[in-house]
Amino acid sequence: MSKSMNIHEQAYCVTRKELLAVIIALKTFHHYLYGQEVLLRTDNAAVSWMKNLKKPTGQTARWLEKLGTRPCKSCERQESGNHISDDETDEIQLEESDFVNQELHENEESTPRIEIVRVCTRSQTGNQSSATPSGYCIEGWDPDSIRQCQLEDPDMSLIVTYLQEKKNKPDWDQVPKGTSYQKTIWRQWDRLTINNGMLYRKFYCSDKDDVDNFKLQLLVPKSHQKTVFKYFHDVPSAGHLGPDKMLSRIQQLFYWPAMRSSITRYCKECDQCAARKSLKRNKAPLGQYLVGEPMERVAIDILGPLPLTKRQNHQEFLTIARTIVNEFIYRFGSPLQLHSDQGRSFEAKLFQDLCDFLKIDKTRSTSQHPQSNGSVERFNRTLLSMLTFYCQNDQRNWDEILPQVMMAYRSSVHASTGQTPNMMMFGRNIFLPMEAVIPRPDVPDEPTTPETDKYINELQDAMSKSHVLARKHLKQNSEYQKRPYDLKAVKRELQIGQAVWLYDASKKKGICHKLTSKWKGPYVVTRKLMTLLTL
Repeated sequence: MSKSMNIHEQAYCVTRKELLAVIIALKTFHHYLYGQEVLLRTDNAAVSWMKNLKKPTGQTARWLEKLGTRPCKSCERQESGNHISDDETDEIQLEESDFVNQELHENEESTPRIEIVRVCTRSQTGNQSSATPSGYCIEGWDPDSIRQCQLEDPDMSLIVTYLQEKKNKPDWDQVPKGTSYQKTIWRQWDRLTINNGMLYRKFYCSDKDDVDNFKLQLLVPKSHQKTVFKYFHDVPSAGHLGPDKMLSRIQQLFYWPAMRSSITRYCKECDQCAARKSLKRNKAPLGQYLVGEPMERVAIDILGPLPLTKRQNHQEFLTIARTIVNEFIYRFGSPLQLHSDQGRSFEAKLFQDLCDFLKIDKTRSTSQHPQSNGSVERFNRTLLSMLTFYCQNDQRNWDEILPQVMMAYRSSVHASTGQTPNMMMFGRNIFLPMEAVIPRPDVPDEPTTPETDKYINELQDAMSKSHVLARKHLKQNSEYQKRPYDLKAVKRELQIGQAVWLYDASKKKGICHKLTSKWKGPYVVTRKLMTLLTL
């Protein structure tokens, strides 16, 4: 092999050039040398004794560290006559392994030599017995597996047998003594039903008096609950949202006793959530601004700076104006009022002319006071928290992850309105990916093409009810948030042995500060220097 040296490497001394050649060769042929005994030969005597340096520094120390971790058996100095001097051989510490070489020789005779014509990278499942059945891409979630797991679950097996045999509800003295988990399931007897051999629970969507308006929740065995947590919290389409939003989505499909406590505990024990999500702090008294309907007041802000993506997405003022028109106004119409901070992009003449042309009342927040645009600032914090979990390895793909995490947010119930953003804007909720994976209960056939007038009236009634409920929730939630927000902060003194997180606001070159976890740890308090430390 050969390599041309750059202008800096050309200034190296002979010894450093020789050592650089060794490092590059070991790095280039790493896949061939891994696990093999490697003999380094050099005609430069200085390279042989460089590892004996007492205090190597800088680049030389880093090179010697890499050389010491390589699978090299010996390093010898070759004389001008190409004879190896044994007494000048320097041994390098390593773990000798001939596993790779032995495996290659064993498979060499059994592997026929063929001519490669073309390479096909398509994955073909064929008739593999371990393949997941079609329609169930998550292993263990096909109907047969769920039936078997429910029968094997000690807390569900007996009640499944009772319902399958259509027995009457037993008296409490006839119910076997078990755990509180099992007793909670027996208390749900009137809501339990068997569908396709699987145990379901009736979940009344709004009014319990309306016995016909319910969904069937699949009773999840304990062996499957971790999978539900993963796909409703950890994956990009879940977004690492909090326990309330996570519960509102899970209970549309599943049920098990003490759901709220187990979901809350899972979110609290998530290290990624603890490392990214910051603590709440008391601020100035909270103001109130209530709206009556969607598109009455729209708040906007620029989230960044973020890395320039592979698709060259950026935040220039012309791009921002074009995106607002093409991606928002053309789809949803013009808002009555548009609120933003005093960013240069929003204060540009082009943006002001755009608002004047569309008859939009443009307002702005006060300088250095983002609290006056608190709704969008709070959303930015949630969005950044969701993006951080999936941009650790490659921060330039945030625009590819953005639609997935936004799907998670729009399909979750908002705490202020009590409705999902999809329901508020479109009058219906979307079909979640998880719903296409799990087995669905049998429902009576309904006409696929309802009458247009009837559908429009039902949609208008649904949206009208949603807006009324949203205004009610907005007012209640605004008052509910204002009371504790205006109170003074309560001191929480750190105790010895308590697990804590360390806030790290340092910035690193090449790493986006917005997409980096701000908290490091967890650490344990070993001693107290003073009693004034509070959280």
